[in-house]
Amino acid sequence: MRKTLLLLAGCMLTAAGGANGADLLADSTLSQCFVKATPATATIAPQHKTGPFRIAFSNSLYGNNWRAEMLNAVGAYAKQPDVAAQLKEFKVYNAGNDVAQQIAQIREMILSGYDAIVVNAASASGLDSVLNQAAHRGIVVVSFDNVVSTPKGIAVNEDQREMGRQWAEFLVAHVAEGKSILMVHGLAGTTVDNSQADGAMSVFQKHPNLKIINVYGNWDVGTNQKVTADALSTHHDIGGVWGTEGATGALQAFLQLNVATVPMTGESDNGFMKLAAEHHVPIMVIGQSPSLAAAGVLAAIASLSGKPLPQSASIPLTVVTGDQMKSGADYFPDQPGSFVTDVNIPKCGIMIPVGDVVK
Repeated sequence: MRKTLLLLAGCMLTAAGGANGADLLADSTLSQCFVKATPATATIAPQHKTGPFRIAFSNSLYGNNWRAEMLNAVGAYAKQPDVAAQLKEFKVYNAGNDVAQQIAQIREMILSGYDAIVVNAASASGLDSVLNQAAHRGIVVVSFDNVVSTPKGIAVNEDQREMGRQWAEFLVAHVAEGKSILMVHGLAGTTVDNSQADGAMSVFQKHPNLKIINVYGNWDVGTNQKVTADALSTHHDIGGVWGTEGATGALQAFLQLNVATVPMTGESDNGFMKLAAEHHVPIMVIGQSPSLAAAGVLAAIASLSGKPLPQSASIPLTVVTGDQMKSGADYFPDQPGSFVTDVNIPKCGIMIPVGDVVK
């Protein structure tokens, strides 16, 4: 099988100088960053190896705003002195959303003897076998964003089901019964999309008079705009849009077609929030931080350093509605619309300058 490896420029690091990582791995920081997903969530025993460590980063999809920013954010995080001091090597692989390719790359990581593998998965279960092999060899496995189903690793995410549920509750409160709600999903089949949609449907099924229209925007602004415009051309009773990443495109479709705007939800796309503020559109924004990638790296370093972590960890959600948004704090007029604004995760000690993310 042909193996294609794309190395993110600047992400092969050699630890030199910097902090000793004590503050990075403070118990108080780790406990508020990595919260058990449920009270019954098991704890993963730490590896407690001697650093600095070799960490491989396995990314699936590359090709939308969030993923590009995610790679910029994790690359910048890995270069920060206290993080770099923990890393002998940090190498990024991109699999192009190809499960077979990602499996092949992870096998290469195993053979290369990495201490940890951090994964944003192309499939919730398709990588389990190869990741179990990695764990069996003593490699720390951390998945984030699109997490995997194997219990052999640490899963780091925001509560996607709760995110979808809160978006749905917002729309139920703002959309008249009998109207249609357009659900512009992300990428079909991914853990994130499935969980967000499940949360939404737990609300919508209690309101049978609301009609649900399902389309897929692939977390991409252009695709969001196209599928929303197509839906508007055939459905003339859309009273709300349940959107995720890329919701800027859904709002653009309404504006370009000169259709009256409706209450909408989405993630923290700067363009979405700027347009909503300009046109006074009722919105609810809950961001999936691209810096979850950095949290995944932090989890790997912590586990390798002897810190026990939950098998499934949730980072608290940050919610903002249109009437609460503030220019320069929640959205940024001087930044491009593609900028995903929630790049910092203060509870994890993850602070990344905007200039390191927007390139």
